[in-house]
Amino acid sequence: MNYLDRDLVDLGAECQDDAQTSMEVLARRAEQLFRQLATAPADDPGLRARLLTELSRTEVSMDRTSDAWGHAMEAFRIQLAREDWEQAVVACDALFSCGTDEALIALGHGLWLGITFPIDPSLTVRQLMHIIDETPAESDGAAVAAAVAAYVVELRSEGNQHSELSLAVGQLLNDVARRHGDVRGPEAFKDWFSRLELDDPAKFLVRMRNVIDVLVQDQWWIDRDALQATLPPEH
Repeated sequence: MNYLDRDLVDLGAECQDDAQTSMEVLARRAEQLFRQLATAPADDPGLRARLLTELSRTEVSMDRTSDAWGHAMEAFRIQLAREDWEQAVVACDALFSCGTDEALIALGHGLWLGITFPIDPSLTVRQLMHIIDETPAESDGAAVAAAVAAYVVELRSEGNQHSELSLAVGQLLNDVARRHGDVRGPEAFKDWFSRLELDDPAKFLVRMRNVIDVLVQDQWWIDRDALQATLPPEH
């Protein structure tokens, strides 16, 4: 935790011991993952990619950002080659967690893949929540992201997952409405929702695409046109 000035903050022996123990646990986990990578079957690139993603997250917790980025990027490229879009988004999420200058580019890729392909909706919602967290309160971006989250949940989830995600994104929309326009009460929410055209997928999906383009800034790691050409006509 290099942002703490040890001359100004006395962490105390117990806290220091806990931190040391935590780092030792992380170091052991990293070593274990390296051993698993060394013995992973050459004919199972998916396993290698999943191990790399877990290693990246472990390294982020150890403040080894450069190593974490490199391992998550390798995982991302493997999953792209395998056309495992869900795991490619997982790798993008790991890249975003590195917090580097390119983290928002990684988020843009995770959003595009997560919205374009029919992956686990909870994973897509997670990417959209990053947008909500990163967007200023006065911006419409958070509202658009919340609307897309609700749309994805309705399209892709069912049963218990649908019930749980619907409740979560409903609360998310309410929270965004309060933050964005101090919206309170069902009638005010309905007016706000309609005024921002969050009831029209044809409009809010285009706005979401614009948000993604701002994040990526033409630094695409994928050929979107080629990938879209593989999708069924309804996409």
